[in-house]
Amino acid sequence: MKLWGGNYSGGPDAGFWELNRSFPFDRRLLPEEIAASRAWVLALGRCGALTASEAAQLDVGLQSVLERAQTEADYLDGDHEDVHSFVEARLGEIVGDLAGQAHLGRSRNEQTVVALRLFSRAAIDAMLDRTRRLVDALAEQGRAGADAVMPGSTHMRPAEPITFGHLAAAHAWALVRDHDRLRDARVRVDVLPLGSGALAGTVLPLDREALAEALGFSGVSDNALDAVMDRDFVAELVFVCAQIQTHLSRLATDLILMSGPELGFVTLPEAFTTGSSLMPQKQNPDALELVRGKSARVLGHLVGLQVLLKGIPAGYQKDLQEDKEAVFDATDTVHASLEVMTGVVSGLRLDRERMRAAASGAELMAAGLAVALARGGLPFRRAHTLVGELVAEARRESRPLPEVAARRLATEWPPVARQLDELFDPEHAVRARRARGGTSPDAVRASLLEASRRVGMGGQRGPR
Repeated sequence: MKLWGGNYSGGPDAGFWELNRSFPFDRRLLPEEIAASRAWVLALGRCGALTASEAAQLDVGLQSVLERAQTEADYLDGDHEDVHSFVEARLGEIVGDLAGQAHLGRSRNEQTVVALRLFSRAAIDAMLDRTRRLVDALAEQGRAGADAVMPGSTHMRPAEPITFGHLAAAHAWALVRDHDRLRDARVRVDVLPLGSGALAGTVLPLDREALAEALGFSGVSDNALDAVMDRDFVAELVFVCAQIQTHLSRLATDLILMSGPELGFVTLPEAFTTGSSLMPQKQNPDALELVRGKSARVLGHLVGLQVLLKGIPAGYQKDLQEDKEAVFDATDTVHASLEVMTGVVSGLRLDRERMRAAASGAELMAAGLAVALARGGLPFRRAHTLVGELVAEARRESRPLPEVAARRLATEWPPVARQLDELFDPEHAVRARRARGGTSPDAVRASLLEASRRVGMGGQRGPR
């Protein structure tokens, strides 16, 4: 069934028809299309465009269409143009010609965008929950490893001692920001476009605010032309998806490196690894690699949407049919990736001894030694240079850095020389970073507590 064609003498070209049809993918919006259509026919009844009896028949018929689609496997079959024409055709089988009245005063231009807004809002709510659960998993592992000393890196080179909890908190806070972004994006999704017509508004005396309330929207659009062409909310949602996936990719890379035999800081849960078809000993981190790889997929959707939107004029254009598959795939990918990463993080086992051994390299304490010298009275830049000279000497002579430092500082800076045992102790190094946001166990626990609180209070920003 087509919702147009009275001014045509024949049917469309077969190849074009297949290109034009969106039902193979926008059928996914059937629950949203039915919800919006039910609200619409009841609104038509309230404003007198339909009788109460007609509105009630249409409402019951629409509900029947949804129920049959959810229970009968072949009900969705057919050469339908889109989800809107499918609903009207199936509704006609139930209520006859009255089905056409469900479209009274309404355009597919507004139907498609209201359904997509309803879908996007639900997708955001699901991602908010999944993001919160991953933050909580990181917080739980981080609290357990708040005193597990390990090397921290910059430029993928060992830098200073940190704790596993500090690293977990770093990843948790990136996701807290994503949670905030989802909440922000939801505000702009939560606007009702229904009642905009094709571009100029409706002549029907509708109460759009009541219609918005019926569909759970917090407000209505202020310009009909803008409402039917607006896909800012789509681009913003897919941007947030891309940002989440980027953060998951970074977490995945850290866990791949830390679980490899070269480091062995953590053991991945077996259920999230796969074996090799040739090498019997392998347990490959495929779950993490897939999450990392899918960041490129979601980013591609974002770029595609922005390119799509940049070239079209005001008003609805058929180009906008390309928005749905990008949103569907981006949100599906993020949903699945968050779920998998939560399972991986929850099942991690830490090897504290290997972490501690790797964090015990004396050069990791070089920055702390420079700060101690500066606090003892040596200007920091000179202290930095002095410690660099000590490191170079230790490397040149293949001698331990603490030994080289003790020999030279015993005469030049005796108070600091007496602190060397502490200064070269990785546990002392992390405990000394007590300021907010630091890597000391207490600071880490406080940071993780705040991260969980932020995502657990509906995304509201409390005092920082």
